[in-house]
Formats: sequence, C-alpha cells, structure tokens
Amino acid sequence: MKRPYFFEVFTVVNFIAIQIALWRISHAPLDTVLHSFTILLPVMVIQTVIGIAIRLAVLRDRREYFQAVRSKEWLADTARIIIFSALSVHTYGWIKLSIPVLHPTLFDRQLWDVDQAMFFGHSPNIFFLDLFSNPLALRFFDWTYANVFVASINMASIFFLSETKRVRLAFTNSNTLMWLAGAWLYMLVPSLGPAYRFPTVWLPLSAMLSNTQQLQRILMTNYQHVLRGEGVNIFLGIAAFPSLHVAFEMLVTLWIRRIWRLGAILFTAFTVIIFVGSIVTGWHYLIDAVAGLVLAGLCYLAFAIQRPRETFPLAHAPTD
Repeated sequence: MKRPYFFEVFTVVNFIAIQIALWRISHAPLDTVLHSFTILLPVMVIQTVIGIAIRLAVLRDRREYFQAVRSKEWLADTARIIIFSALSVHTYGWIKLSIPVLHPTLFDRQLWDVDQAMFFGHSPNIFFLDLFSNPLALRFFDWTYANVFVASINMASIFFLSETKRVRLAFTNSNTLMWLAGAWLYMLVPSLGPAYRFPTVWLPLSAMLSNTQQLQRILMTNYQHVLRGEGVNIFLGIAAFPSLHVAFEMLVTLWIRRIWRLGAILFTAFTVIIFVGSIVTGWHYLIDAVAGLVLAGLCYLAFAIQRPRETFPLAHAPTD
C-alpha cells in the first residue's frame, strides 16, 4: 500500500473539521456520507469506464494502454481517487451549506463596492448586462452557463479518471485543494451573489434568463431549508466569493494543456464563457471570478512545479 496521497489526507482533515464545527448543531456530514457515496461513486465509475472506452477507440497503441489500466497499481489508484473525490464533494457541499449557520454575516455590499472600485466607479455586472443586452446574447449565457459547466465537469472527470500518467494524481491533488480551500473562502467571506442581493437588476430580464432564475430559485429554497433546519440537498449551496466554477475551468485548462492541446483550447473557451456568464447572469461579482482565476493558478502551481510535460494521445511512451 502506497503512502497516503495529499488529496486523501486533505479531504479527511476537512471532513473532520466541518463535522467538528457543526457537532453541537448537527451530525449531518457524518450521517449523510454513505448517501452521498451511493450517488457519487457509481457516476465516477461510469465516467472512468467511458474514458477507457474512448481511449481504446482512439489510441494508436491500444495494447499498451490496456495493459496499463489492467495493472494493480492503476486500479488501486483509481479506486482511491474515486472514493476520496466522492468524500471531497460531500465535504465541500457541507462546508458550503453550513455558511449561514456558522457565519451568517453577508458581504455582498462590500463585494459590490470592490467591483465598482476595480471598474472605475461602475458596476461590472451592469456593464456586462448592457454590453450583452441583445436577447440572443442573454439567452446564450442563460443556456451555456449551467450546461457548459456540467458538461465540462463530466469531460474533465472522464479524461483524468482514465488517464495513465502521473498527471492525473497531480490534477486530483490540485483539484481537491482548490474546491476545499475555496469552500473555506466562502465561509470567510459569506455572500449570496448579485442576483440575490440586488434582484431589481435581473428580475426585468427573466424572459431571457429563465433557466438561470429558475435554478436560482431552487438554490434559494434549499438555502431557506438550511436556515430552518429542514432537509437539504448538499449539491445546492449558495456562495459567491470566489467563483469556483471559473476556477475549475481554469484549473483544467492549466493541467490539460500539458498533455492535450485541443483540450486546452476547448477549456480555454469554457473558461471565457463561464467567466463572462457568471457576471451577466448575476451569479457572481467580478472580484469572485478574478479570485477564482488566482485560486486556480495557485493550486496548479502547488503541484505543477518541476513536473515534466507529457503528451496525449499515449503512443510509445512508457506509462507510469
């Protein structure tokens, strides 16, 4: 058995931390972990199988790849990545949900003011809304923001879970660090986001932002359940600073460019769409998106220094 990886230790430490923080109020993180596993583990296994199937269909040296994914070392690492990634998602969800209970003060007004200071006295949210005021443009961001993010999560999972190079461990380390550190930043600077704090800006645009506003209503309902101590969905927390949607797209771009240039181009486009879309739709302030980029860069550098570049697809290079 190999020594514990960073993502395993860091996930367990954060899981224990949020349960301790909530202990006098609730044992929910501990009580619901098996339920989260029953949802997340099958999804990640399926993503891994899909990734393997795709690689076997496109790689030139299928035999070498097939031998790599059949090895005990690769299978053991894959199981560890899947199990602790599921625990990381569970932990992240409970940190995010616990914000109104553990730190109920909101900093939306301050974040709005910081945005205006950064943007020479003007609100970036209003500026971008004016810039993309065409109904077609608003409907584009209304549809792409959630759908591109969900698609990118699945694509990145399929790609890295089926990878045979050490880069997948480095990505998992940095991805775990980013989401869990970001969750505690949520706790440090609690905020709902401009669409919730300044609804009069976005409510007149409901016809063009119907998908976004429906999802925002669902999340706010879950937020109210948290405040009332009712049953909650751990995947529907609300927090604005930093934007981990932007951070995730940037992090994947930074890692995938080392091994797959076409993938880097695709995720660069995703990063731009999510960055602009987060501001247009009112999910985030500009400072949230900028902080997301910085966080992604720092988490990437934490594990990328002195790590050699690798290429995709795998042809004749030895696997490890």
